[in-house]
Amino acid sequence: MSKTLFVGCDLSSKTNTVCLMDEKGAQLATKTLTNTLSDAHTLESWLVEVVEKRKFFTLKIATEPTAFLDLHLVDFLASSDKLKPFNPSIYQLNPKIVSNFKRAYTDRDKIDELDAFVIADRLRFGRLMEPYETHKPYLPLRRLTRYRFHLVEAIAREKAYFLTHLYLKFSGFYVEKPFASLFGATSLAVITELSPDEIINLPEEQLADFVIQNSRKRFKEPEAVVKAVKRAARESYRLRPALSSSISLILASILQSIRALKDALRKVDAAIEKEFKALPNTLQSVKGIGPVYSAGIFSEVGDINRFPREDTLAKYAGLTWRKYQSGKFNAQQTRMTRTGNKYLRYYLIEAANALSVHNAEYKAYYEAKFKEVTKHQQKRALALTARKIVRLVYALLKKGQLYKADYQQEG
Repeated sequence: MSKTLFVGCDLSSKTNTVCLMDEKGAQLATKTLTNTLSDAHTLESWLVEVVEKRKFFTLKIATEPTAFLDLHLVDFLASSDKLKPFNPSIYQLNPKIVSNFKRAYTDRDKIDELDAFVIADRLRFGRLMEPYETHKPYLPLRRLTRYRFHLVEAIAREKAYFLTHLYLKFSGFYVEKPFASLFGATSLAVITELSPDEIINLPEEQLADFVIQNSRKRFKEPEAVVKAVKRAARESYRLRPALSSSISLILASILQSIRALKDALRKVDAAIEKEFKALPNTLQSVKGIGPVYSAGIFSEVGDINRFPREDTLAKYAGLTWRKYQSGKFNAQQTRMTRTGNKYLRYYLIEAANALSVHNAEYKAYYEAKFKEVTKHQQKRALALTARKIVRLVYALLKKGQLYKADYQQEG
């Protein structure tokens, strides 16, 4: 007798194709509904009817999340009182996992019915991540921390785009890097207000005054900075006047976008800190992580009891490394899996970066891992430090204890 009904849902903005499957992999039915509240009720009633008629004991449902197209349906089904007697477990399968699983079906057409079938079959196969949780108190915080991740990525993209156009206007400046930060106030003032020819023709005293004024007298040796700027100007290619004005306009526009994004980031950080105060936790007791990174980790971990061991949490974050062994050969360098929760992995790595400065234990660990290899030193050391932080996070959240250590210090 079949005990579990497996339901695969392939959603778009308009439709929801549903495939029902039993434990032996037999396709019981397929139906296409609209992705609306009314048809969510229709799906709910249909599932109850099938479960009762065919005498299933439990119900498992899976979607393949694309943007937020499945979130309403997932939350609706997880909160359903009609489905509650059948102990429904609802999963949001990683699209990469579904895509790889679909490769086994080489003789089928690419149609919505197949996608729903594959999702149901992958669900039946098992070895899944934790199911969706209803009424998460940290869901508003998660939306903020994920939006913050989006802002950080957007700023990085805009900066990269800025640098490509900076090379066109000021190639020597791009290569020489006369300032510690290309996006510092003085550096941007030179880039946006002066051309290479103007820098060359400007007397050193006037250029020094320009640097001092824009840096608010923060440079100990402005003369050395002036010489580096002039050298960069002399080594720069020259653009035709028409193209030069276009590039200057583009650079100014990109800078405006970066400033707007940074302003939004500051506001989101403030909102995250405010929201996080209402959620009891022990992560902020670790000096150096700070409320924003702690909130990002906390909101993605959710209920720590979902994870039986700390290595399960590490796998969820994608901070694991596959073993490669053949015969007596055992590879010493392997790639990180990176198939888990990218948001959790990001905040763990940011926390690792912070603790490598503000915490003596993690600083020593980071430096030791940095020195072990000659390639990709920083990325490897940060990833391994983040993996070490997983153990700390798991222990603090599981035991509900504050972090105390004599070696903790400020950088």
